[in-house]
Amino acid sequence: MRVTATVLFFMAVPGLALAQGDRTGSWEWSVGATYQESNSLSSEQGTSLDVESEYGIGFNLGYHLTNNLTVGFDMDFIKPDYRAVLVDDTVSPAETTIIEHRFSQWNGRFKGTYSLGNGPLQPFIEAGLGWTFVDSNVADGDPIVGCWWHPWWGYICDGFYSTFSDTTFTYGAGLGLRYRFAGGTFLKAGYNVWQLDSIGPTGDASISGARLEFGWGF
Repeated sequence: MRVTATVLFFMAVPGLALAQGDRTGSWEWSVGATYQESNSLSSEQGTSLDVESEYGIGFNLGYHLTNNLTVGFDMDFIKPDYRAVLVDDTVSPAETTIIEHRFSQWNGRFKGTYSLGNGPLQPFIEAGLGWTFVDSNVADGDPIVGCWWHPWWGYICDGFYSTFSDTTFTYGAGLGLRYRFAGGTFLKAGYNVWQLDSIGPTGDASISGARLEFGWGF
């Protein structure tokens, strides 16, 4: 029994050493799942936007400046349901339009992450800035019809719709835990809050949620 325990200990030492080793100058990338919490925004004259919580997917690429400081870029995609109440106060009485649909959201951010300690399990804090692009998937005008010759199907025509969309500057911070396994793979879980640089008076113009990632160092 004692011999078995000794063998297991020496088998584990290389893995622990790698998990705690210096990562300065190395790269890592990860893929993961995101969860965005629901939110409600309101503006003048009763205009509002209610966004449901939803899951999405994302990836991250990072470079280790030191063993504890990492800079990188992440991107994620999500399609939450929403309910928008639009009020047109240019007419009397004011006209209200309600839209219930699903929008497409892409987030791209540059981040700096600082990990605490040197063991395989490390708490971390991070901050960053970037952009959020939102496509309402609601047409903002008449369809645009285009026609062309297809090598298999001959002369075909199809219609395309332009939709309401916007790109917003975002900034925020988060915290979490990271565990690095032997071999350089790691598991990372965090919670972030991102502020949207919105135009006009709104309520809590921010998005928050959790992110779970599995990655590899190289």
